Amino acid sequence: MEAIFYLTKNGTIWRDLSEGFPPWQIVYWYFRKWIKNDTWVLIANELTMNHRLKVAKKPLPTVAVIDSQSVKNSPTATKRIGFNGGKLIKDRKLFLIVDTMGHLLWTDVRPANIADGKAGILHWEQAKHLNPLLDDLVLMYADSAFGGHFKEQLETIYDMRVVIPKSPINSKLVIHHWRWIVKRTISWLGNNRRLAKDYERTLLSAQTFIWIAHIRRTIKRV
Repeated sequence: MEAIFYLTKNGTIWRDLSEGFPPWQIVYWYFRKWIKNDTWVLIANELTMNHRLKVAKKPLPTVAVIDSQSVKNSPTATKRIGFNGGKLIKDRKLFLIVDTMGHLLWTDVRPANIADGKAGILHWEQAKHLNPLLDDLVLMYADSAFGGHFKEQLETIYDMRVVIPKSPINSKLVIHHWRWIVKRTISWLGNNRRLAKDYERTLLSAQTFIWIAHIRRTIKRV
């Protein structure tokens, strides 16, 4: 695991892992195995619940924040990309759900040509189905891109309240407190060079390195 942490933090390619670690083929084998059996998500969940208990919170959160972020593309990330109409480039989008402390509850990476609201529904349905850490959620904060269909679906089908906070008038550079929480998490993740750009050939690998970056940070807090 230390070898994978090193690769995530420093942005090293698999074949360039230093001599202090096992052969890169062995490290990569475990990386793929732990994707297939959900080990990365299970580790992240345990760390999140332990840290919440440490600060006198319930292990399962009831409030969450969702947001999306465009990811800078690289020549190796050529599969499943889409045209981003806002930036007029082809790239992918990162979707995050975090609790009020910034812990990662779910992440997804999708082609950028899917609207936030539509992608958000797919993101939520996948998260709700696969991660029990979301079972107690009753309130979700989101920005205006997740209004409309996303808000309606969560409130009618999942009986969850969705709140779209408004920033103060004439303060375009001011981010509402709830959105600041998820933006801070995105900033934390960006401290890992592997996540500075999208270097991954597959969406699943891109998603997994986000979980690993979260695990690296949370281990230090438990």
